[in-house]
This record gives sequence, C-alpha cells and structure tokens, in this order.
Amino acid sequence: MSKPGIKKSHWTSRVRECALVKDARGELGVPLLGGAENGEFATIGRLDQDVVVYHTGKLIEGELLLEVENLSISGLPLYDLHTVIKNCKGPVRLKTVSQ
Repeated sequence: MSKPGIKKSHWTSRVRECALVKDARGELGVPLLGGAENGEFATIGRLDQDVVVYHTGKLIEGELLLEVENLSISGLPLYDLHTVIKNCKGPVRLKTVSQ
C-alpha cells in the first residue's frame, strides 16, 4: 500500500482580485510588463503605492495578470491590454496570480 502524498494546492486557489480607480487620464498607474508581443504573460511591474488608488484588494509586484473586467487577457499584447483598460468604466477589476 502506498503512503498518501502531500496534497498540493491548485494554482487557482491563489487567484486574487482587486479593483483600481483610474486617474484623470484614464490610466491605472500600474506598470505592466511582458505581453504577447514578447511571448510572455502580462505581469505587474514595480508599484508606486502613492500613485495606485485601490478600490478593493491589493496588487503585488511580479504577479501574472489573468483578467481585466472578467475578460481573459492571455495572448494580448500590451498595447491591446492598455486599450481594454482605457475602455473600462468605473473601478477596473483585475484578477492576478502569484508566479
């Protein structure tokens, strides 16, 4: 009989949500790195907590960006991702996961 192994949690248990308020120019103040044009997932860059305005939740530098307003952004280049964010109304909901 085999011994029970250590049960690992699935990555979906680490998914986090937050909502950010855009500034007057329609930007979040969150640097985004990577993107499909670089063959990578979009990730959260170095955050200046004095610039980012949170409605709910928090972001952590280095997290992978999964969704913007329930829209999967996998495979999008950064310029399309910025367009999606600019077209959002009200607080922008993001889903992220740590790497």
